[in-house]
Amino acid sequence: MSHQDKSLFTTFAAVLGFLVVLAFVFYFVAQTAVGNKDAAGDNSQATQTADENIKPVGNVVVAGESSAGAASAGPRSGADVFNGFCMACHGTGAAGAPKVGDKAAWKPRFAQGMDTLLNHAVNGIRAMPPKGTCGDCSDDELKGAIAHMLNETGFKVKVDAAAPVAAAAPAAADGKKIYDTTCMACHATGAAGAPKVGDKAAWAPRIAQGMDTLAQHAVAGIRAMPPRGTCAACSDDDLKAAMEYMVGESK
Repeated sequence: MSHQDKSLFTTFAAVLGFLVVLAFVFYFVAQTAVGNKDAAGDNSQATQTADENIKPVGNVVVAGESSAGAASAGPRSGADVFNGFCMACHGTGAAGAPKVGDKAAWKPRFAQGMDTLLNHAVNGIRAMPPKGTCGDCSDDELKGAIAHMLNETGFKVKVDAAAPVAAAAPAAADGKKIYDTTCMACHATGAAGAPKVGDKAAWAPRIAQGMDTLAQHAVAGIRAMPPRGTCAACSDDDLKAAMEYMVGESK
């Protein structure tokens, strides 16, 4: 073989080797890109799942009383209002609320007098919105709830308490009313990671699951959200109506 042939063969081998190496590089780059895309999809799914895990923790409603229909049925006792609407914060100390039984926290408030405490309950104060979580409570019902909390904490307060009246079930579920009285505390503020009504991005993956699934979550509870959320006495139709209202406002 001549020197020229050897040189040509060497050049050809070098070019061929370079092309083989380049092919392998392209192959591994392509595989890495596909893997990253799949991982991104997994992360997106994980993010959606994690978002779905976040649901609000609610308070307890006295059995036999429907929060949505109670206002039209008659005055509620202080204990009923507390159990149905105040316990979530005043039973746990959430958002800085004075816990029932904590005499040191309630003493300076008790010293302000009932009129001042009632004014704060009606108009809201600091983290507490007007009327707390009971948008349809009357002033007398709120006053009864304050008296109940004070009495349970060790301060003797006498208030003309209304006897509890069994609430009649509404003829037709009113989704907005149920939302206003039982769901707004979390779904209007985003408390505990609840999807805020009107936040289309937060609601889109939930709406995609279908109304039947959302209604099932509302009834049975899901992860951080207890069964029936903050309305233990609401019927399945009540909860579905509230869910439909929130979905309609968030599309």
